[in-house]
Amino acid sequence: MISNDPRVSWPPRASHPADSSTLPLYMVLFFLLGLVSFVIYGLSDGQGALVLASIISGMFFGCFMILFAIYWIGYLLKGHAIWQAERQAESDGPSRGQQPED
Repeated sequence: MISNDPRVSWPPRASHPADSSTLPLYMVLFFLLGLVSFVIYGLSDGQGALVLASIISGMFFGCFMILFAIYWIGYLLKGHAIWQAERQAESDGPSRGQQPED
């Protein structure tokens, strides 16, 4: 059960992933690596190099897409948490779905 006692110390919260600068940095890095490997794919002469460059390019773009999805889901969840906290503060009481404790 969560205590409302002001004397209870809470551990410091970690920053939200949408606030972190490392996730967008990795997104840009993987996007650029995907572009570079795509250019190598276009410049390659041999069939083996063509297959290898296309696999590497697809892997980098796949990593970019996964990080992009994680970033935007985190961004949307952060916005929802802010909206929910504002709504809770406006109502000054338990939300509609909760019953007051006896």
